[in-house]
Amino acid sequence: MFVFWNSSERNCLRSSVVLKFGSMSIQTTLPTTKPLAYLAPTLVWMLAWGVMLIAQNNISLGNLALVLVLANAVASLWLRPLASILISSIAVGLFNWTFVPPRFTLTVDLSEDALLLVTTLAVSTVISYLMELKRQAANRVSTHQMQARIAEEHVQSQQLRNTLLTSISHDYRTPLTTVMSSASAIADQVGRMPTERIGQLAAVILDEVQQLHRMTNNTLQLARLDSNKVDIPMNWESVEEIVGTVGARARRNHPKRRIEIQLAEGLPLLRCDAVLLNQLLDNLIENSLRHSDEDKPLIIQADHDGSVLHLSVQDQGCGISDAWKERVFDIFQRVESTVAPADGQMRRGIGIGLAVCRAIAEVHGGYLQITDTPGGGTTVSLTLPLSEQPEQPRELTE
Repeated sequence: MFVFWNSSERNCLRSSVVLKFGSMSIQTTLPTTKPLAYLAPTLVWMLAWGVMLIAQNNISLGNLALVLVLANAVASLWLRPLASILISSIAVGLFNWTFVPPRFTLTVDLSEDALLLVTTLAVSTVISYLMELKRQAANRVSTHQMQARIAEEHVQSQQLRNTLLTSISHDYRTPLTTVMSSASAIADQVGRMPTERIGQLAAVILDEVQQLHRMTNNTLQLARLDSNKVDIPMNWESVEEIVGTVGARARRNHPKRRIEIQLAEGLPLLRCDAVLLNQLLDNLIENSLRHSDEDKPLIIQADHDGSVLHLSVQDQGCGISDAWKERVFDIFQRVESTVAPADGQMRRGIGIGLAVCRAIAEVHGGYLQITDTPGGGTTVSLTLPLSEQPEQPRELTE
């Protein structure tokens, strides 16, 4: 066995040790300024010596040596090989001094006792070496697991990046192409294009720009809400005003659709961010309108039970299968319907609208849930906790 000690690091904070057993070697680093790391093995050795001193008159010398080997095996759980071997060598020397006849000398009269001492030291050394091998194997496994986790996260990040680029390249390019085509047609035929045709192209441009604006807002809002340091300004808001504003905007953008608003009486004030809640309801309404037929109504409901507020958007479209009712809230997930839309138009979006809705609900302490509408269709329900209501001004209560 060869031992190489290198303590040339600055301030000698750590010492590099190389143990060589023939063609095999172990390189380890011993901390030299952490005495607490040796507390557990010190207690183990003290306990072992206490047991040997108490039982020396009742058990044989060989059994006492077994206690010594056991103490070294347990202490090796905390000690590096060099420290364990050095302590074992000292312990064997003290064992010889204390228990091996003639006692209180380092001489050995019987060859059997000399063999016992050599065997005890050899077994202790092997145990220390094996414990270090096991420690290194555990470290390699931990390192491999960490590398595998990092690689998996990298793959997921790459997949997310590819999905985002694919979505942007398609769902952003398509509206832009339509806008450019319509604007070019108007510009090329100034003075010759009928007013009715100009109005149609302008409506197409407005629709596509609104779609781009919605996708951009959702993308930016999702990035903002994913931040751990996001600060949401909460104020007391009227549920009737929020729902009424969103409903009026939806009717203005979709004049051919029938949108019903059903509000319970005496709705309490809601402590929320009105801008975020407007965006949430806008996304739910637009999503329901895209996935339902024009001749079917859309119903917006609001109710409460004293402790929570219930908001829901109901449509009578093709519905969502049970397998997608949770998955649809994940980013870049879109339900691909096997039934062609009645209007013949392809459904647009990059699959982040409902993900934004869930993020908004969560920052308000609520949650979203999808259920089937009786008679067919989908109901998306938002549940928000209600806070203790603020005191009304005196002049309003009189």
